[in-house]
Amino acid sequence: MMDSKNALNSSYLKQKTVFRFTLIELLVVIAIIAILAALLLPALYSVKAASEGMRCVSNMKQIGTYLLMYADESSGYYPKPEGVVEWEKTDPDSGGIGWTNALRIQNKAPRTIFKCRSDQEREFSYSFNAHEPYARAGNQRASWRNIEFARSRISTSRVILVEESKTEMFTKADSDHDNYTQRTTPVEDKRHRGFAVTFIDGHAEKLKRYDFRTVSYYTDRMSGWLGDSWTSDPAQIVLR
Repeated sequence: MMDSKNALNSSYLKQKTVFRFTLIELLVVIAIIAILAALLLPALYSVKAASEGMRCVSNMKQIGTYLLMYADESSGYYPKPEGVVEWEKTDPDSGGIGWTNALRIQNKAPRTIFKCRSDQEREFSYSFNAHEPYARAGNQRASWRNIEFARSRISTSRVILVEESKTEMFTKADSDHDNYTQRTTPVEDKRHRGFAVTFIDGHAEKLKRYDFRTVSYYTDRMSGWLGDSWTSDPAQIVLR
């Protein structure tokens, strides 16, 4: 009887035995997890960057559509950027509404499309390319016209109209970024491993880098931002 009872107790104790990892085994498991995390995190970041980049391109595509609509309804004129203009406000110096507010008022453009989700420092993220009309107007604020695009020597699918702007160049609440007198081209791609841009024909892309052999800010040449100069004579171009 006792032997039978001891056998039952022994079987019960075996079932209740708790297996514990040794310190070395725990360290090995932690090391494996760390290695897997190190391998997976870059891939996860790439997926997130690609997703944010696609969202930013979607914003740009919508902006391009609104700009084309605006020009169609405004005798071929595009909205004119101003100075520092907050959303639903006017430029305190000129009284102008700026290009984003113009799209909001005339075409009901929503505020959300002017913000890149990867931009953590500002409420608005995109800059309007207005340097050529500014220079044509004698260094005065001006807007593009469809007639200028109709005469363009560069394909309208290659001339940048809107781009992501440098983070440090504009105040947090400024909704009216532009490149009248400053190069707004971003120089780092930390937001989503690329640069979203809208072209004159309204389509949008994410560029891996700015290659001014394939894209341009000007209707007469393949070129980047040229300071305060604009001319159709290459001999007169001063690169800065």
